[in-house]
Amino acid sequence: MADTKRAVLYARLSISSDESVSIERQLEAGRDYCRAQGWEVVGEHVDDGVSASANAPEHRKGWQALLSRPHGSFDVALVWKVDRLSRKVIDFLHADEALQARGAAVASVSDPIDMSTATGRAFATMLAVFAEMEAEAIRARVKAARRALVKAGRVPGGAAPFGYCNAPNSEGPGKVLAKDDATIGFVVEAAARAMRGESINSIGAYLDEVAPRTGRTNSAPSWTVTVTKRMLQNPILAGMTTYNPGNSGKTRGKEVLRDDTGMPVIRDDLAIMSPEEHRALTTRLEVQEPKKAATYSYLAGLVWCGHCNRKMHRNARNVHGKLVRVFQCQGRGGCNQQVTNLEAIVERKFLERFGHLRMTRAAYITDDRDMREINHQIRETTSRMNDADADVDKLVERLKALREVRAKTPEVKYVEEAATVTAAEQWATDPRSALLNRFTGVRLTKGRVGRTFDPSRLTFIQPTGNAFHPDIAKDPEAFMAAMRGEADHLAINHDLHEFDAWVESEHARLAQARVSATEKAPSTGPTS
Repeated sequence: MADTKRAVLYARLSISSDESVSIERQLEAGRDYCRAQGWEVVGEHVDDGVSASANAPEHRKGWQALLSRPHGSFDVALVWKVDRLSRKVIDFLHADEALQARGAAVASVSDPIDMSTATGRAFATMLAVFAEMEAEAIRARVKAARRALVKAGRVPGGAAPFGYCNAPNSEGPGKVLAKDDATIGFVVEAAARAMRGESINSIGAYLDEVAPRTGRTNSAPSWTVTVTKRMLQNPILAGMTTYNPGNSGKTRGKEVLRDDTGMPVIRDDLAIMSPEEHRALTTRLEVQEPKKAATYSYLAGLVWCGHCNRKMHRNARNVHGKLVRVFQCQGRGGCNQQVTNLEAIVERKFLERFGHLRMTRAAYITDDRDMREINHQIRETTSRMNDADADVDKLVERLKALREVRAKTPEVKYVEEAATVTAAEQWATDPRSALLNRFTGVRLTKGRVGRTFDPSRLTFIQPTGNAFHPDIAKDPEAFMAAMRGEADHLAINHDLHEFDAWVESEHARLAQARVSATEKAPSTGPTS
């Protein structure tokens, strides 16, 4: 009688709720098969909840444990079906090669394979081919179903973002995303704090207080910087649905669901801000927030070298036995320019020139078809074409559709909104947010060396794209506000002495123009 074979059973399942091929059912079938063959079961190994399409056998804990058994301690690795071992031909061949190196072979309960002969190995390889084809078919069906659900406005599965919930679909089967009345207010407040320039750490602390992340599994137990940023950067805050077919990574893709014209589909019932406001929020979050400590500087991450076009970092230096903080352009390729007491210098210059101005912003009367939004989508689509994995043909089609929409869309209209506080009042409580309300940072260049700071070295960096509509000139008060904004813009390209001269000349010119207009105006009698 031939020697009794020693078998190690291996079972795998992607979704544990599928009772037809449950782990226990696979193992029981393996035990019955071994009894019928007269084999001895010397071990059992399991990978539960592990996808064969996404995880090669050598990356699974159960299979790793099987291969770690002593060489020659078993003769057969028995599986229920070949697809329990792998759903890719290359993975099956690698697993078989690893077993051969240990003096063992693959066997299957349901598939009659014999890896000891060339014919049997060829047949087993063909079974692996069919398993891979089946996996591809399943993947295609799942993607198609998910795409249909998303386009129909239904939830394809998974937990809802914070501030939202999966609610019953009143218009048909399944569930749809809706605002969660109990938590959406916290999202609105967190977004408002971020736009005011508060740090991510402080926003996370606020959320930990009002909405602690208790009872969550496989996730961060508190509102960390990463979790808080991810929540605020979710396009759903602007009513847009994340849609990235083909994205296999854990990082959220950049794409959103779009209509036939290439424009994002906006759900007003889910939005707490406009797409433009959400982009501004995302941009604000991309500025790395420094950890607030005893040496915290409101200028951290906002100071740029005017020669090297790189950020200047704040360091401690010993000057005449005293520890001082300096901003320095350092590192390989840096010009090594430096300045001390920059916080006080920027504060003095900012308040002198802009402290009297009210915190303002240009608001736009727009919807998801406004010109600014269309132009942004065109720029974003063009930029995506440079990505290594870009579907250029698809992006070209989207670009054509967007340009057709732009040709049919009227120009956007502007309105000017003014806050109730001045820049100086805001600076007293939060200098960083006051600075970022008008500028994106400051730029330093080299200048005269001496005990006093050369003011020509400092300029404020204004964000691009800020402009006032020409119709604003019809209102004298609004026109003066616009001129102040234009003066701010000129501060980018002029040193501060030229800036002061420009402001004085413009004020004198406008004053003379008002006097001339009064002298030429015909008398119309008393006015009320």
